[in-house]
Amino acid sequence: MNRHCRVPYRYSWRQKILVCLTSKFSRQNFHNYSTQRLHASILQGLRKTKPLKQVHAHIITSGVSGNIFLCNRLVNSYASCGLMANAHIIFSQILYKNLVSWTVLVSGLIKNGLFIEAIEAFHEMIVKEIMPNELTIASVLPAFGKLGFAKMGKSVHCYWIRKKFQDNVFVETAFVDMYSKLGCTNVARYVFDKMSDRNVVSWNVIIAGYSDKGFGEEALLLFNAMKRRGFFADVFTLMSLVSACLSIEDLRVGSGVHGLIIRSGYGNDQLLRTSLMQMYISGNSVNDAYCIFDEIPMKDVVAWTLMLSGFSKSGESKRTFEHLNKMMRVDEIVLDSISLVSILSGCSCSGALQHGRRVHALVIKAGFESDVFVGSSVIDMYANCANMEDAKRCFEWMEEKDIVCWNALISGYGMNGYGNDAIDLFMKMKGSGLIPDESTLVSILFACSHAGLVDQGLQIFDCIVENWSIVPSLKHYACVIDLLARAGRLNDAYTLMKRMDLQPDIYSALLSACRVHKNIEMGIKISQKLFESRPNDVGQYVLLSNMYALAGNWDGVKSTRIYLRSRNLKKEPGFSTIEID
Repeated sequence: MNRHCRVPYRYSWRQKILVCLTSKFSRQNFHNYSTQRLHASILQGLRKTKPLKQVHAHIITSGVSGNIFLCNRLVNSYASCGLMANAHIIFSQILYKNLVSWTVLVSGLIKNGLFIEAIEAFHEMIVKEIMPNELTIASVLPAFGKLGFAKMGKSVHCYWIRKKFQDNVFVETAFVDMYSKLGCTNVARYVFDKMSDRNVVSWNVIIAGYSDKGFGEEALLLFNAMKRRGFFADVFTLMSLVSACLSIEDLRVGSGVHGLIIRSGYGNDQLLRTSLMQMYISGNSVNDAYCIFDEIPMKDVVAWTLMLSGFSKSGESKRTFEHLNKMMRVDEIVLDSISLVSILSGCSCSGALQHGRRVHALVIKAGFESDVFVGSSVIDMYANCANMEDAKRCFEWMEEKDIVCWNALISGYGMNGYGNDAIDLFMKMKGSGLIPDESTLVSILFACSHAGLVDQGLQIFDCIVENWSIVPSLKHYACVIDLLARAGRLNDAYTLMKRMDLQPDIYSALLSACRVHKNIEMGIKISQKLFESRPNDVGQYVLLSNMYALAGNWDGVKSTRIYLRSRNLKKEPGFSTIEID
């Protein structure tokens, strides 16, 4: 073989055989080495399509294509190359499929994002009375988490417990990840705490589970516990920590994590850099975000989009367009729909109408005016800038309107106090054949609430289940409570609120209504609920104090202020921005 195919001696036998296999001498030289074991060795780790198909062809011509060991390897190799159709064909040709065959198929489907198909294959395997092992279970668990199939995931966990498998950090970590993605954070933590052995991946999964669900403080506490046990942070740990800082909205902690990233040697990681930029932009520290952005040697569209949206959000239209021109001319990055939507979102947040008009002109110039994704963002921008005429005009210009476009205009009418217009548009949408979704109903209920249309709002709320088969969410109930509270029907609002496990923001809205209608007795009840959930939220104490003042209860004002001073709680000063041409 080496006489016809000269390969340096330092290469492994597997590499030599691959070179010969892809050369013109492959058939005459490779024939003598066509053992099953040799084929299997070559297939292991093979990730390129052309040599894989050549090896497969040689297996067929060698007469060993029926070997189950080689078939399993081929299924795995084709799946790793993203060729699941080929993998399925080979799998279907295996006469007597064993546990490895099914495990390789399930794993391959998961790798390629075919989660439904993976669960179906797993179910078929069980029906054929082939019982899964640890590797099969670990392979299928991500599908349950991704698709939200909690019952199936729990049943597999019960099977794992009943069979009394030995402790396996790989499988147990997969269970923690599954429960985290299902939103069962407490169960994930229970499984994690019961693990006899943990590795860095285990810690990363539980930390990510908490940070992804908005429990930033718990994620940071877990990281401290991880350090105490002698584990070091890797890039995945640090990504979760940045996400945790985003959820707690504390730039001091975020700056500390930034320092940790640099000390850990990951300061040049592109994903971490863009995540840090997002953290600083969310904390209204655009200059800190720009410092990171400026240090990136090869700026991609994600970094540019983040920076431009940061400038837009802070109302810095001059810097936005300076860098927009630089992005297109110097770095030659073409504007895409995501970039435009991000910049428009920044204009919406800052209420920068003139800035938004210029971005709208860019949308038209770039040919995205008919894109429903961008078009709905343009409508939303004009609505947030209180320019409903242009919002309506853009809506009417759109050739195709999906539910998002309708929702954007309905929401715009609602936030600007045009309740009747919102209801008229809602009726037109239904007449066009579109079925309202949860967001539509939240928007129309919000519009009724802010326009004082109590009867219409309650009528729409009553139709949610009957007409559209939508189970009312907490957002819908929150809108109805706000609707009743604004109309002075505080007892009805409080009764409905007690039936629901609502967020503290809803209590705040009802407390504000109590202040407006001078209902001190109910205001005190609601304040107690708020103080239990948010003991350090100064705004609630100030709201209660103002309510006492409006009612002439100066003793209540005094006691509230004294309590604030004793806890060393101070109200953060607010700020606003104006657009300067």
